[in-house]
Amino acid sequence: MVDLEWYRSFIAVYRAGTVSGAARSLLLTQPAVTQHLAALEAAVGEPLFLRAPRRMIPTARGKELYNQVVQAIETLEQVSQNLGTGQEHPPLLRCGAPREYFQEQMLKRLHSLPYRLWLQFGETADLVNDLEHGRLEAVVATQQLASRDLEFVHVDEEYFVLVGPATLAVPEELQEAAARGERGPLEEWLAGQRWVGYGPELPIIRRFWLHCFERRPPFQAALVLPDLHAIRLAIEQGYGISVLPDYLCRGLLEEGRLRLLWEPPQPVTNELWLAYRRIDRNDARIRALKRVLLS
Repeated sequence: MVDLEWYRSFIAVYRAGTVSGAARSLLLTQPAVTQHLAALEAAVGEPLFLRAPRRMIPTARGKELYNQVVQAIETLEQVSQNLGTGQEHPPLLRCGAPREYFQEQMLKRLHSLPYRLWLQFGETADLVNDLEHGRLEAVVATQQLASRDLEFVHVDEEYFVLVGPATLAVPEELQEAAARGERGPLEEWLAGQRWVGYGPELPIIRRFWLHCFERRPPFQAALVLPDLHAIRLAIEQGYGISVLPDYLCRGLLEEGRLRLLWEPPQPVTNELWLAYRRIDRNDARIRALKRVLLS
């Protein structure tokens, strides 16, 4: 007969990625967690993890077992926590999202969710990795990543705008040439400006440049700030120009604190997706989150 503690240790290792991390989260010793895992693998009849030098990598059987038992174990732990308290605690929903999108667009939609929310911010690849390993239940992703275990549902679209400080303007003759389809002079002028980037690889600027000029930007950022709010502030204070989501800029553009430098004929956009594990597609928490993000 399988001991429920074996499952708890298995889930903790799956989420933490290491035996030491699982032991810390469970307040157990590493030998105890290792013993639980070995006993469960003996009961299952095959390995649940591949032992890498610094990480436990779930096998196909490990992923299958995790999806089969995680919700039941979490429910059992929730019931155990509530015993003797005389009250029911709302279920927990752990969600990942880009920090700026959460603050500007997502937070105002979550009031109606009847759950406790734990948010984690980061890059989509890192958040999706945590989702696949059970450390999150849902992720708002800026791109679809290939995964047999996840589903992606389109929930929003963001528009990117080219902005600069209020004191800077694109020369009128360059604007007129670009309107006639002659974008070379405008591209040369823009490439000669100081740019503020989100990362050394110019992730947002690169998308805009490829869309508008059909090649990669031929410059490096003069200032790199891994925070879109900080980039907005730097532009306002005259450090340079950049490309930002329009929801970050509307107010400052209306107030004259930023200037819209140029609008391409075809808007530059990026789709946003709600990602979750296929096994959780009918989970009430996922359905509710999907509903409020689409409302």
